[in-house]
Amino acid sequence: MNTNSNIFRANSSKQNSPEAAFVPAEVVVNPNVATPLYQQIKDHCQHCIQSGIYPVDSRLPSERQLAEKFMVSRMTVTKAFKELEREGWVYARSGKGTFVAPRTIIDQTLETLTSFTEDMAAQNLKVTSKILEIGVEKVDDSIAKKLRISPGTLIFILERFRMADEELISLERTHIPYALCPEIEKNFDFSQESLYKVLREQYSFQLVVAQQTVEARLPTEAEMKKLGIEKSKPVLSFERSTLNENSHPVEFVKSVYLGDRYKLKIMLKPFASIVKGEGQN
Repeated sequence: MNTNSNIFRANSSKQNSPEAAFVPAEVVVNPNVATPLYQQIKDHCQHCIQSGIYPVDSRLPSERQLAEKFMVSRMTVTKAFKELEREGWVYARSGKGTFVAPRTIIDQTLETLTSFTEDMAAQNLKVTSKILEIGVEKVDDSIAKKLRISPGTLIFILERFRMADEELISLERTHIPYALCPEIEKNFDFSQESLYKVLREQYSFQLVVAQQTVEARLPTEAEMKKLGIEKSKPVLSFERSTLNENSHPVEFVKSVYLGDRYKLKIMLKPFASIVKGEGQN
């Protein structure tokens, strides 16, 4: 570690206070090097997160605490925190502070029709679910249009938190015409079982193709409440209609993924004519 006498060390006179316990005594920032002070503070916090000094969901020292310890302005610490949040290392909770974010990042390739369970298994992640709602109800007009059925028709509803390695990844709400899966709500535990596996094996579903849209947006009030996130935290919103061999929708799903936990990959292929060298200048 650099021992230059001009290095600003954490204020040792307060090391025994409860607030100072969050910052290791050997932490330093150096105003005489090219690296900006905010970057040095960011690097320190990132190191503490990676090494486990600051565990997932623990609260970081406040901006005031760090400003006092490093003898810098609060604006400098604020900039460091903003960079950490932008990169997904931390998340802010209004009035409560800045907390360490989970680090499970899901890489999803949009090429095949697979379930959440299958996607996570492909990445060696353990899947669990928490059921928020399960049952049968009359479909409203908007969902009826998606499923091409009459309003008031009975549908199976399943709303779950989806988790990978015990970290919350998404909120998912599934709608299926009940005539296609009678008694499904009574016979299966979807906190443990894969819905797609049950549909294929028990109800002979032929899930041939899906039409899916993805939108990056801010969460709704209901989503904020359920997911425990702030208005400023972006989410990825998915809507998917799954079709059978007759091109008729058999499932409509609305999912909200935490924006800093999910990364999409899309395979792009050229037209066959371009591969053959046709139509090129």
